[in-house]
Amino acid sequence: MKARLAVYVNSDDALLLWTVDKLDDGCTGFAVQRRRVVNGKAGPPEFIPNWAPAGPQAHRTGTFASSDAWPFRCFTWTDHSVDPGDNVSYRVIPVIPGAPALREDMASDWSKPRLVGLPKDATHQPFFNRGFVISQFMSRYLDEHYPGLDRDKALKKFKADIGKQLESQVRVFLSGQVRTTLLGLLDDLQASGGQLYAALFELNDDELLSRLVKLRGRAHIVLSNGSIDARTQDENKLARTALLKAKVDVEEKHRFIAPKPLGHNKFAVFTDAAGNPTAVWTGSTNWTTTGLCTQLNNALLIKDPAIAKLYREQWQALRSAHSDHPPELARANSKPSPAGSTSVHFTRAQKRVDLKVLRDIVMGANEGVLFLMFVPGASGVLGDVMDLAKAKPKLLVRGVVSTLPEGRKDEKTGKSTKLRVSVVGGATSGSARPHTFDVVQPEGLTHPAAGWAVETTRQQFAHDIGFAIIHSKVLVVDPFSDDPTVVTGSHNFSISASEDNDENFVVVRGDKALAEAYAVNVESAWRHYAGRMGNPHPRLQGPKYLNALLSDQRRQESFWHL
Repeated sequence: MKARLAVYVNSDDALLLWTVDKLDDGCTGFAVQRRRVVNGKAGPPEFIPNWAPAGPQAHRTGTFASSDAWPFRCFTWTDHSVDPGDNVSYRVIPVIPGAPALREDMASDWSKPRLVGLPKDATHQPFFNRGFVISQFMSRYLDEHYPGLDRDKALKKFKADIGKQLESQVRVFLSGQVRTTLLGLLDDLQASGGQLYAALFELNDDELLSRLVKLRGRAHIVLSNGSIDARTQDENKLARTALLKAKVDVEEKHRFIAPKPLGHNKFAVFTDAAGNPTAVWTGSTNWTTTGLCTQLNNALLIKDPAIAKLYREQWQALRSAHSDHPPELARANSKPSPAGSTSVHFTRAQKRVDLKVLRDIVMGANEGVLFLMFVPGASGVLGDVMDLAKAKPKLLVRGVVSTLPEGRKDEKTGKSTKLRVSVVGGATSGSARPHTFDVVQPEGLTHPAAGWAVETTRQQFAHDIGFAIIHSKVLVVDPFSDDPTVVTGSHNFSISASEDNDENFVVVRGDKALAEAYAVNVESAWRHYAGRMGNPHPRLQGPKYLNALLSDQRRQESFWHL
C-alpha cells in the first residue's frame, strides 16, 4: 500500500486529496503532516488536527486531537488554517494498528511547496469570504457568546450584533479577504485621488458606506432600490440619504426598477487620478453585512484597463437609462464584449444570448464542471449542467445550489429532494456504470456525529438570517486542463437574470491559477455540505468503510490528477 497526494490552493485554503494503490485490511485512517517553507527552507513537520474522533461518542464542542492520534477516515481534507503568503507542503501517512502505527514506508512523498494566494500583479485575483453560518465554528461561537439561548434566539442576536461590532472576531473571520481587500482598495483610491464608478443592488454595511462617504464627489454610484415590493419604495434609503448628505454622486431615485426586474449588479470600477479606468471589482458579494458575513460569496478583481473600460461604459449606460430598460440597452447587452481571453456579458439581453454562451461553456466540458449557484431555476444553466451529466456520465459534475428549482416545494424531505441528491463520481475505469447528478442543498447537522457540535439548520438560517446561504455564482470547467474556463459575476444563471435584471458576468479562459483557486473554493463548499448529508455507507465500519470511500474516490482521481 502506497499513498499518493495532490494539493491545490487558493488565497485562503489548501485542498488535499489522496489515494492508495490498494488499501491494507488493517488501515484505520490517515495522519496528515504539514510543513511551512520559509526562505527556501522547510520547517519542522506538524500533524494537522482532526475534530472527529473515531466511534460513537457523546456530543462535544471544540474537542480535537492530532491526526496521528485521531487519523482521518477519508481521502480528502481542506486545510482552513493556512494564511495568504504561507508556503506549505504536505504528506499523508497510513495508520495501521501495531508497532509502528504510522507506516512511514507507505507514506506519500512530500508535495511540492505551494504558495497560498496569487501574486499581487496577477490580472485576475479572486477573493472569498467564509460565510458558513452552518458550521462547527459558528456553533461553538454561538454557544460561547450567547450561553443559555436556544439556537433560534442566538441567531437573531447574532444577526443584530454582526453589523455593529465592526472589528469583532467573528465578523473578521466570516467576511475574510472579500472585506479586507475591498476596504483596502477603497482606502487606496481615497489616497490616490482616483474615481469610483459602482452599480450596486444593496448597500447597508457601515464600513463600506463610510468609505464611500469619504470619497464624496469622487464616488459615482448607480444604486438600485434593492429587492422591494413596489418601485416607490427604497430598500437602500438609509444608505442613499447618507451618500447624498456627503455629496456623493448618487441620484435620489435611480434604477428604481424592483420588484421586477432587479438592478442586481455589484460591480465597481476604479480609475486613476486622471479618470482612466484601471481595474474592476465584480463577483457575487452585495455591499451589505449579510453579503460579507452570512452568505458564501466571492469577488474577482480584474486589473485590466480594457475590461475596466467596458464596465465603466456599462455604468454610464445604466445611469443614462434612469429607471427604464430602453431597447437600445438590451441590444447593446446582447453583444458580448471580448477582450483577449476574457469576455464580459451584461443583461437584460435579447433572445437569451447570455444563456446560450453559458450552455456552450458547460456542454464543452471535457473533464468536469464544478459550480455554486443561488436560485438558478430549472430551465437555466442548472438544466444545462444536468444535461451534461446525462450526456457525458464519465465527467465529474457537482456543486451546491442553495435553493432548488421548485423553491419551497423542494424543501428537504429526508436525505434528498425532488432532484434526487446523490454523489457524482468521476470515470470508473473499464465500466459503463452510470453516475447520478449531484446537487447538495445546504443543511446543518442537527444530530451531531462524534465530537461535533449541533449546527444551525437551513430552516433556522432562512428564518433568522435570510434565504441565501450559497450566494456565489460560479462555474469552473476543466480547471486542471490546459484550457480551463471560469465564469462568475452577479448573474444567477437563470432566465430572470437573462430577460429581466441588470446583471453581469465575466468569462475567463486559460488562466490556470484562477481556475485552481475557484475549484478549491467550490470543492471545499461542496464537501462542507456533502459531509452533512449523512454517512454515504452507513452499514460499513472500519476498513470496509474506508474501502467504500476509496471506491468513490477512484471515480474522480483522473479529474484531480491523482
